[in-house]
Amino acid sequence: MTGRALTAVVTLAMLGAIAGGASQQPAPQARTFRAKVVSVAVNASVKRGNRIVPNLTANDFRLMDNGVAQTIDEVSRESVPIDVTLFLDTSASTAGKLGEMKTDVQGIVRLLREGDRFRLLTIGDSVYENVAWVPAGTKLDLSFGAVGGISLIQDALVIALFHRPDPDRRHLVVGLTDRRDCGSVVSSALLRELAARSEAVLHLIDHSGSGGEDNYRVRSCTPRGRPDGDRLLIEAAERTGGAFHTQSFFFRSASLLRAFRTIFDEFRQSYTLRYSPSGVDPTGWHAIAVSVPAIKDATVRARQGYYGDAPK
Repeated sequence: MTGRALTAVVTLAMLGAIAGGASQQPAPQARTFRAKVVSVAVNASVKRGNRIVPNLTANDFRLMDNGVAQTIDEVSRESVPIDVTLFLDTSASTAGKLGEMKTDVQGIVRLLREGDRFRLLTIGDSVYENVAWVPAGTKLDLSFGAVGGISLIQDALVIALFHRPDPDRRHLVVGLTDRRDCGSVVSSALLRELAARSEAVLHLIDHSGSGGEDNYRVRSCTPRGRPDGDRLLIEAAERTGGAFHTQSFFFRSASLLRAFRTIFDEFRQSYTLRYSPSGVDPTGWHAIAVSVPAIKDATVRARQGYYGDAPK
């Protein structure tokens, strides 16, 4: 395995304490709040069937923050540069598809536009930055292999989510994984909580049933993920406004490249809504609900909420 090993145990422990404290806060009392806090950005995809709905304005959206209607200050759908983090689950379950995965990664970098950036995370005994940030179109020198007995999926996704792009950029995280974690410092429940603190959008692509030979599975591993860990990882993606994508790997047409293209095209055409929360307690968990009332059959996928801090 090549690439820079990434570790964030101390940072993750601090974030875990913050997220744990926020998730345990009592429900706010019925009070009136008038102070506005820092602007919140919400990425929202609006589709009718399989088609993106274009040309929407702030007046078309309805946004609720903890049940209180908000005034949307700005709606943008600009062609801003995108930082793309691709995570490949290189545990034993993916060993049979490594060659195809490498080909697809090269194709993904060619899909990006001028100004976009790309990085690749893989896993072994640690989380590896197999490709550091490179501009769109870069020809990659890829050298990664499968590792048995360990699967640091949750650690890798947290590291991916907490990249902070420049203010004029957006961040998309795409993970190809079977979601079967073993050995991560970060639990699936904590990943779900931390995903709510990230402004990145996370999509997961199912990759299962393509393992290598038995010699990839030569080590035991602890701790193993909890039984509902698969579901919690999906919930983490949904909290960011992303989704879990299933696909059959019996045919080459269901490749990583094809799945990524669908996700990336939707992300490029999504809306960014900005508002300053008003009439709600600035602290604790804020549940967000976004709709487009005038389009009855619209499907809206958006960030489900955020944690607010007390104004300073």
